[in-house]
Amino acid sequence: MNIVFKSVLKDELASFMEFIKLSVTDYEAYQRTLLKLDSFLYTECLVEKKIDANLLARWFEGFTVRLSTKKGMLSHIKRLSGYLSTLGIPTSLPELPRNTADFNPYVFSKDEMMRIFEASDDYMLTSPNSRIAAEFPVLLRILYGCGLRLGEAISLKWDDINLSDGIITVKVAKNQKQRIVPMNEELKRILNLYRRAPCFDVQGCGFLFTKSDGQPRSKVAYGNIFRRILYDLGIRNPQNTKPGSHGPCIHSLRHTFTLHSLLKAESEGRSFMETVPFLSTYLGHEGLMQTDKYLKARHELYTEAHTVIADYTRGVFPQEV
Repeated sequence: MNIVFKSVLKDELASFMEFIKLSVTDYEAYQRTLLKLDSFLYTECLVEKKIDANLLARWFEGFTVRLSTKKGMLSHIKRLSGYLSTLGIPTSLPELPRNTADFNPYVFSKDEMMRIFEASDDYMLTSPNSRIAAEFPVLLRILYGCGLRLGEAISLKWDDINLSDGIITVKVAKNQKQRIVPMNEELKRILNLYRRAPCFDVQGCGFLFTKSDGQPRSKVAYGNIFRRILYDLGIRNPQNTKPGSHGPCIHSLRHTFTLHSLLKAESEGRSFMETVPFLSTYLGHEGLMQTDKYLKARHELYTEAHTVIADYTRGVFPQEV
């Protein structure tokens, strides 16, 4: 395909594109960015060979895409800027956006959670001789009841579970950040029943959730079952047309645990200011900034929560510029 640039920087863009073809594998992504930039510069009737931050900021305002996509485009422009500087052409760049600023997690409603649990229990009843069918309802309750990551849950061993005190020790954690996680009485009861299940001999296994050879399953195996349940229940993402929206998946249970815990704390008279630091530690986050993206919810289900959380985060987390 013969690329034709037409702005005042057409020659420089063409020569930069030839250089990029020799130095990167994703040169087509650069090509798409440069064509869009060239079209903008041409429309702006730019006559002076320069690129400044204000000009690029106006260009970015015309894109209704995720911030991560804009950041990728800006990384292309940053490399172009370095090239233009070697030619004596002045350039400046706008500030890079934060990676997670556009992240909108899916949070299940209480009704959806009830239906998911019922479907997982039915799966166990319809497959009475399946080990994974017996494991899955217990796994879901650990993920939702304790806010664990899927990898943390499937790495649990019985030595990590103190059923007397209701304590889970998460040893295989993100960033090697081990932590102590209390569980409620209902989850203690379920794990006691699960451990005594004779037909699956889980008591003799090191891991809570295993294949027949005693080794833990992959995340994919459980993720596939969860997706099938969501499909059968007709649970879809109502915001799938909005930039940054993420559809429901098994990791959404962690986000759901977080929001439901915050709402429960508020209903019991504890403020967000009091609760969030403890919850951040409970989740295994290194700081409150990591918890920021969890303090979101579906607008159509949690309108009041959005107002409360927005008031809290406005004073704690820096706003986008």
